Amino acid sequence: MSERRADQTDIPVAGPEFLKIFLPYELRLAQRRAMVTSSRSPDHSPGACLGLYFVRLEPIMGNWFPAPLEGGAQVGDHVQTLLRDVIRDSDISVRLSDQEHLAVLRDIDPDHTYVVSQRFLTMATDSELLLAANLRTRVGYVVYPLSSQPNFPAEQWETVVDLARKMSDRAQPSGRACGHGLLRGPAMADSGIPESDLIPLALRNPDSLVKVGQLRIQRIHLVSNV
Repeated sequence: MSERRADQTDIPVAGPEFLKIFLPYELRLAQRRAMVTSSRSPDHSPGACLGLYFVRLEPIMGNWFPAPLEGGAQVGDHVQTLLRDVIRDSDISVRLSDQEHLAVLRDIDPDHTYVVSQRFLTMATDSELLLAANLRTRVGYVVYPLSSQPNFPAEQWETVVDLARKMSDRAQPSGRACGHGLLRGPAMADSGIPESDLIPLALRNPDSLVKVGQLRIQRIHLVSNV
C-alpha cells in the first residue's frame, strides 16, 4: 500500500498504484451508503460522503517545478506532512508525484467539506518552504456521490479524480493558495439525472450544471488561524 521516506518514518504515504485497488471499493461503498441514507431523508440527502481532495502545486511565475533532487522531493514530503496535519487517521493520503497529491476522506459531512481545504490552504499559505520555492497551492475537491442516482462505474474512478483535478485548475488564481469544490446542488433530487450522465457533463462544463442547480461550487476563502 505505501512507501516511506527517510524523514517521514511515521507517515504512511500511498502511491498511485494503490488507488487502482482502493478507490473503486470506496466509490462502491459510497454509492451503497448514499442509496440507503437518501431513501430515509426527506430531501434525499446522501448523509456521509466520500471526499476526493486534489492538491496541485504550480510556480507563481513561469512553469518550472524543481526536479526531485533539486528540492522537488522535499516539497512533496512537505505537502504530505501538511495533509496529514488536517486529515484524520482513517483518511488516505496519496502522493501522485512531487507536484500532485490526493487525499481520500471517508464519511464526511457534505456541508462541512470546505473546512479541510480551508485549513490545508491556510497552512500552505503560511509555509516558508513553499514561499521560498515560489509555489502556489491549488486544491480541487469533489464530494461524492454527486447525483441522487449514484451509478457511475467504479472502475472508471480516474474520471472522478480528473474532475477533482479540473476543479483545482478552476478560474484564474490569485495569491499563493486557492481552492474550489464541487458538490451536489439543491435541484439534484428532482432532476433524476444519473451519475453516469452527470459526471461526464461536469467534466466538460460544470458551470452549466451549477446554473440549473444540479451542482454547486464552493470557493475557499482563506481565514488566518483556522
